[in-house]
Amino acid sequence: ELDNKETKINLVLNQFLCGSSDLPFQDTGQKVIVEEKLHKELNARGMLKRELDKLQNDLTKRKRLVVQEKAFLKDIPKKLDMIERSSVPLQKFFQSSTETPTLHLIGSDRKKRLDLAKSLPGPLYSLFVQFQAHLDNEPEDSVSIEIAQYSKGKITSDNEILPENQVVHLSFAIPNVQAGDFTDTTKCKRVTIEFAFIHEYNLITAKASGSQEKIKTSILLEDLFPNDCGKWDGRPDNITSLQGKPYHWCNFVAGLHLCGPHSSDTNIHMSTKAVIRELKKRIVANASLTQQIVMFEKRKFIAHPSLKVDISDCSTKLGSWTLSQDPNNKRKNEENYDVTIKHSTKSLSATVEIDWCSYPAAMPKWSLGVGKEGWATKYGSASNLVDGTNPLYSQSTAEIERKINSDFENLVDCGDQGSFHWMISHQLITLIKLWDKSLRNREAEANTSSASSGTRSKRGRNRASIDAQGD
Repeated sequence: ELDNKETKINLVLNQFLCGSSDLPFQDTGQKVIVEEKLHKELNARGMLKRELDKLQNDLTKRKRLVVQEKAFLKDIPKKLDMIERSSVPLQKFFQSSTETPTLHLIGSDRKKRLDLAKSLPGPLYSLFVQFQAHLDNEPEDSVSIEIAQYSKGKITSDNEILPENQVVHLSFAIPNVQAGDFTDTTKCKRVTIEFAFIHEYNLITAKASGSQEKIKTSILLEDLFPNDCGKWDGRPDNITSLQGKPYHWCNFVAGLHLCGPHSSDTNIHMSTKAVIRELKKRIVANASLTQQIVMFEKRKFIAHPSLKVDISDCSTKLGSWTLSQDPNNKRKNEENYDVTIKHSTKSLSATVEIDWCSYPAAMPKWSLGVGKEGWATKYGSASNLVDGTNPLYSQSTAEIERKINSDFENLVDCGDQGSFHWMISHQLITLIKLWDKSLRNREAEANTSSASSGTRSKRGRNRASIDAQGD
């Protein structure tokens, strides 16, 4: 077997070195041929070795270049962010120097917002896009929209907000009543409406938050549209609270069909524009009413500049303004207040009923002369009912009540809708002026009567006529 293997090896070497020659490669006659063949092979192998070294060097260079290019690509986002930050002043310049709606939101802010919006749930994304498109088309500084997370939302280990914890914040400026202009929204506090998507029930909820001294958020969104009080047929009894209420209007904007208890009666002729408009109207009305009541509780009040009301000559003042603890008042949207007006030693008690969701379209209803317990005991007994008169009823007070509850044109400036929000202040001022005037008239009549009766026409214990006693 060894001889056979050696023979085969010699045949292969002979064919490789000598080609088709019949002489073995060990033969001296084949020396030149074998040497030439070996030189060729050495040269070929040398060329391959040099090519291999060249390719290896080239590969090393390319690997180094790839590392550099990767580092460059990795730095591109940072460099783009630097370029973007450096371009912000220019973006703001073009934003402030043009009225083009699409430039109302600078590109940097839009990019961040769109990056966040990608992970929103579908209905919440639809709601966000609807509101954003409206603000792009009709930009205004008093309204803004952002993407945030629940106050107690879960966050991953990478500090990433989970999609189910994302919410949309629609923010409105709260007008400052004490500044004397409801349209001035500079340096104002804001009210935020938070929209959340509840995956379990496939609905959008909304709730409002803000400064309680500036706005009453608990009923801000109630009945924004007729019969839309945030109820829905599919809500189980064991759910006591959601992130907010599933109002029909926010689910409408999000493209969800929500069946409420009064869905057949609900006015569904709404749009994103209508929702924004109604929210702005409600916020202005609610904020104006809240801030005026806060001033009333401090026994202060102001009037709308267009009415030019002056009560500096009135000695009648606001004595107190307190929330009535009436157990019979079960309507959440309505509140009753006890009011006392003082003039020297005299006082007038009143109650005013306010519908927070309908103000100022529904005028606050005043009831004057609402006496406390003891008033009827003192003045309402049979011995005090003389000549068919009723000391519990005052014609002048009834006339004042009629005027402040129905004399709409004299309470507001119909040419300036902003004055409508001052309705309750104008009612209070009118009440003070009219009651002060009524008391002055009574005093003047009393003085006139006293002067006319200065000469005695009767004398004696029984006040009989002088002429009669003279007889």
